[in-house]
Amino acid sequence: MKIKKIVLMILGLYIFLAITDLNDILYAKVNSIKNDFKGIQTRLNLDKYEVDIEAKKIKSIEDNLSGITYNKNTKTLFAITNSPRKIFELTKNGELLRTINLKGFRDTEGITYLYDNTYAIVDERKGEVFLLSIDKKTKEIDKKETQNILTLKINSYKNFGYEGIAFDKAENTFFIVNEKFPVELIKISNLLKKEEINISLDNGLTTLNHFMSDFSGLHFDNNSRHLLFLSDESSSIAEVSLDGVQVSFADLEKGFLGLKKDVPQAEGITMDEEGTLFIVSEPNLFYRFNKAL
Repeated sequence: MKIKKIVLMILGLYIFLAITDLNDILYAKVNSIKNDFKGIQTRLNLDKYEVDIEAKKIKSIEDNLSGITYNKNTKTLFAITNSPRKIFELTKNGELLRTINLKGFRDTEGITYLYDNTYAIVDERKGEVFLLSIDKKTKEIDKKETQNILTLKINSYKNFGYEGIAFDKAENTFFIVNEKFPVELIKISNLLKKEEINISLDNGLTTLNHFMSDFSGLHFDNNSRHLLFLSDESSSIAEVSLDGVQVSFADLEKGFLGLKKDVPQAEGITMDEEGTLFIVSEPNLFYRFNKAL
């Protein structure tokens, strides 16, 4: 009977922590203290951010907002949808500037800015990565006019749900996240250079699955040189160093980061050079977060 009581008490405590979100609060606090103790100074401290634009509906987008990236040269954002397949240029306030039609693609889930006018997008359904150019006059992009730089062999992996793509320009390295079954990070080096391509499953950077049940988006921050993993199902963001240390954590539910409501389905994440954080959520919602003073 004593064992049964103990089990029930533990179960009750777990349910209480989950309902009140104290488990996430405690995790973020313990993680912060642990990294202070380790002397990790360079970190974004995601839990210190606060929302200043919440759940803004983007005009002309009805559904399936899937990814977002920031172009430091144009100082604008580029969001992507998978159905209909389009790219949308936005201001940092979430205002629509233009719509670019994508022709011939099947399931465009992720987008990342590389350099000049060059972007990479990932087509989830076929496991393909394309290079494409967007300038001030671009209104439509035909798949036939893009460069297929990689086709990830679907049969090589347990699932082909490639949801997010990020790029480390300094090291010429792409990172692609697999959504689920398993949650997985694919690291691809030297893809844009005439050198030997190296593709690996970086398991050292995917130790997040004890509290992230899926990966829905990804961003590489050039300032901290850390990856930001976004999870829709777990409603959270994790900052992870390239050697696999979980540096900071933030919850995307009501009451955290100044949010009045839960972020319903977070699908894309990016940052600008000043550290402003942008998240898009299905169906068509835009969020902006700034570091609290």
